[in-house]
This record gives sequence, C-alpha cells and structure tokens, in this order.
Amino acid sequence: MKRSVLFCAVLFAATAARAEDGLSLGIGADYSSGDYDSDVTTEIFSVPVTAKYVTGQWTWKASLPWLRIDGDPGVLPGLGDVNRNPNGRGRGNGGAPAPDTVEDSSASGIGDLRLSATYAFDTGGPLGVDLTGNVKVATADEDKGLGTGEQDYGLALDLYRDFDGTLLFGGVSYTMLGDSEFVPLDDVAGANVGASWQVGGGSLGAMYDWRQAASDSSDDRSELTGFYAIPAGERGKLQLYAVKGLSDGSPDWGAGVSFSRAF
Repeated sequence: MKRSVLFCAVLFAATAARAEDGLSLGIGADYSSGDYDSDVTTEIFSVPVTAKYVTGQWTWKASLPWLRIDGDPGVLPGLGDVNRNPNGRGRGNGGAPAPDTVEDSSASGIGDLRLSATYAFDTGGPLGVDLTGNVKVATADEDKGLGTGEQDYGLALDLYRDFDGTLLFGGVSYTMLGDSEFVPLDDVAGANVGASWQVGGGSLGAMYDWRQAASDSSDDRSELTGFYAIPAGERGKLQLYAVKGLSDGSPDWGAGVSFSRAF
C-alpha cells in the first residue's frame, strides 16, 4: 500500500507546501499487484483515512486503512512473503490449522493504525530538515493476514531544498519491526531520493525508495514512484501517484489517489 509514514512525509515535502497551523482530514484509495517471487499474484486494495494537525514546528498525523487482500496467504502488506501463521488468510478459521496447500485466499478488514510526530527544524537557510518518530499500532487481524499483530517503531530524517522551482529531497529511516512466533522479522533501514517541479498549478515529481528485506524469506523493497499534486478548491489538495516495483520485495505495480482538506 502506498504507503508508509515516511512516504507521506516525503510527498508532503515534495509538494513544497509546509501546511499552515490547523487540522486537515484526508481519504485515499490505493491498489497494488505483485507476485513477490511466488506463483500467485497478490492484489491489495486499501482505503486509508488520515488526520493531520500542524502547530508551529510540529506535525501530528494518524492514519487507519480498510484493506482487502487477494492472493498468497504468506504476503503481508508492506512486508512481502513473511507470514507463516497456520491460521493466516485462508489457512484456517481460528481453530485447527488447515493444510499448507492453500495458494490463493482473500480477507478484508481494518488495517494497522499508524501514528507519527514530525519536527521541522529551523535551519536559518533554504534547507528543510524534518525528523519523524512513528509507531504502528497492531489493530489489523493477524489471523486474517492483514498484519503482523505486533507494534513497530521507527525514526526518519528527511531533507529538502528548492532550487529555482526544482525541489530536491531525500531521506533515511530505521524501523524496529515487531515479530512473533509466526512472523519472524528483522529491523530494517531505508532510504529515498527524488525531485519535483512546478507544473501548471501543481507539482510533478518522481522518487526512488529502497528498504531492507524484513526477513530471510523476503527481498529488499526497491521501487520508483511518480506523483502529481494539485490544489482542489480553496483548502483542498489532490494527489495522484503510480508505482513500478524493481524487486521481488515490492509489488509489480501500483497506483493511488488521495484527497485532503484543511479546516
């Protein structure tokens, strides 16, 4: 799903729009498809609802999605083929485990709640520096294969600077992934780099995103994202994006749209 708290922070920077103080609410739709190095294509559809509050140098954000997943029961959103829960999506119904012959299954429900706090440093110059702390609260049902059932904690550092209408940005992150008996995970580092340009009344850009594999059974995430952000009404913003995966740890492709409005 598109995507992580880190991506949202970078996309926000890439639109060159440091929000005014106050509350904004948003909703989106995201679709991705990939085989994650298996014989089964997994499709993930997400409808995230977000709330953001800006006060001074601080930005507080919460996001909660509704998910539907069709495909390999071993694939978890954002992590790839890491799920070994015998009662996971399609393998059982909370009772005795079903045989491990299930190759295609479906499930839907609420995903994980993601919370973040970002501090924008005053550098005294044109360079923007954001430090973000984030946590994933395990609200998704692990027996449906919608999440790991464990909390995650992370930090991200993002830099950006405008050069006469061309915004360059990049960042690094580190996430401590909560693991369990059926979903053994490693801590992961990540990095991204990109640029955006003012086109018409909006911002057109591209970003490369990489993250370490979450386990021995998965691969590094590596993908390219193109996006376009435009004003929508007096206080609204519409964002469109498309994703091309470059590794088995990423979906083969994806696309999405989001709308937010300040109050």
